[in-house]
Amino acid sequence: MRKTAWGLAVATMAIASPALAQGITLEKGEEAMLAIDDGGTADAARGPATPTPFEVAVGRQLSGIAPPKAPVTEGVPMQNGTGLPDAPVPEAGQLRFRFLPVPGTDHSLLIIHNGYGQALRYRASITRAGKAQPTDVCLVIPGKVGVEFWPFAITAIEVSAFRLVPWKPADGAPCE
Repeated sequence: MRKTAWGLAVATMAIASPALAQGITLEKGEEAMLAIDDGGTADAARGPATPTPFEVAVGRQLSGIAPPKAPVTEGVPMQNGTGLPDAPVPEAGQLRFRFLPVPGTDHSLLIIHNGYGQALRYRASITRAGKAQPTDVCLVIPGKVGVEFWPFAITAIEVSAFRLVPWKPADGAPCE
């Protein structure tokens, strides 16, 4: 079962477009930043990912650890122990994938920053207990942060098939 909800030192390592066609594999505690050009190709930079207060709060909420006392809506600042910290604003012209553990659990988070004016579709495959398997993912709204959550241990995730697509609010954020 996966729930969906609604940053860093980067050691630059350019990856050629053919490698991206096959995907980028991240282990827990890693991130990759991508820039997609007009031809659909991308360059990537990788580095460590230390969870931000927003990511820790989202992971705790999705894991059922000390949930907020009030409903959480987009952009609710942390006030008197209710709500979540504001989501970060994605860097324009960048995609960022952050694969993180949820502290105190074996749960897993994938945080996706979409700094483009179009929605992001992509594919993902998770490695669990030594076996890779595809997983469903949700469209990431333009200029927003998406969160994918798995309530079990995942050792790695491969993200691939990055596509920017037109989007309007009536489209929602479908998962596939």
